[in-house]
Amino acid sequence: MSDVARLTPVARWLVACAVLAVLATVIGSEPAGAAQPCQGAQCDVVADPDQAQYVGTGGLLLPADSFTGSDADRTEAATCPECRWALLPMCRGEGQAGDVACGPAAASCPPGEFRRIVLLLRPGDTEWQEVGLVCLVGGAPTTVDDLAIELADIVVEDVPPLDPSAQPSGGTLIGLPAVFTSGQPRSLGQRRFALVGFSIVLEGRASWSWNFGDGSTLATDDPGGSWPHMGVGHAYRHAGVYEVGVSTTWDAWFTVDGLGPWPVGGDPVVQVADLLALDVHEARAELVVD
Repeated sequence: MSDVARLTPVARWLVACAVLAVLATVIGSEPAGAAQPCQGAQCDVVADPDQAQYVGTGGLLLPADSFTGSDADRTEAATCPECRWALLPMCRGEGQAGDVACGPAAASCPPGEFRRIVLLLRPGDTEWQEVGLVCLVGGAPTTVDDLAIELADIVVEDVPPLDPSAQPSGGTLIGLPAVFTSGQPRSLGQRRFALVGFSIVLEGRASWSWNFGDGSTLATDDPGGSWPHMGVGHAYRHAGVYEVGVSTTWDAWFTVDGLGPWPVGGDPVVQVADLLALDVHEARAELVVD
């Protein structure tokens, strides 16, 4: 009879537990830095807003490609100004260097991103609701206001210079319109790019304010152009040298993963050109003899 067979049932049970513990240790060992399975308090995660790393009100942006909740919840988090939100870590054992110690589900975000539990408290509700999980760059939230401020700097860099000119280049005659152009396009078009894990579409449109130097002004969304385009034209009643001024105001807006649009933060971008001198001549009749 073997030594194990001679053991009492309780002793055999204790031996089996010891063997299983050794096997679990061997099988569970992974290379340094790999995600580890849940252990103890690392798995003890409760969707409690008191444990949240980040809390806020309104404007929370959740990446469409990683959010596990519904489109309705993602839209509400971004567009409900009175909704409160909270972000909780997926597990308590999240490392400082980016490794997550609570299993593959929590470590499945791209490098540099961390999975968070998303809670919402809707107006009139007394209970927070868990609406899904999401991967966030650095684990930190991004709000509509955050992007609006950051995109304002991009708009300032993207607007084309204001470069007005007039035709005819040598001046015009009394009663005949001079034709002006701002030297700019009507819009910025659509600029598409990725920013902090989101797909951004940025757009902008210009309007112009002209002062023709004789007391006449024009506000328009026409950028002007060369003859025969007469979108920005002006006829003078008296001869002289007129100083023509023009300014451009750019309004911009953006969408995030299909949500929006929202206005870019800060004041509109305003450009003011140097004054443009325009000679207005009096037409003179001359007798021509054949």
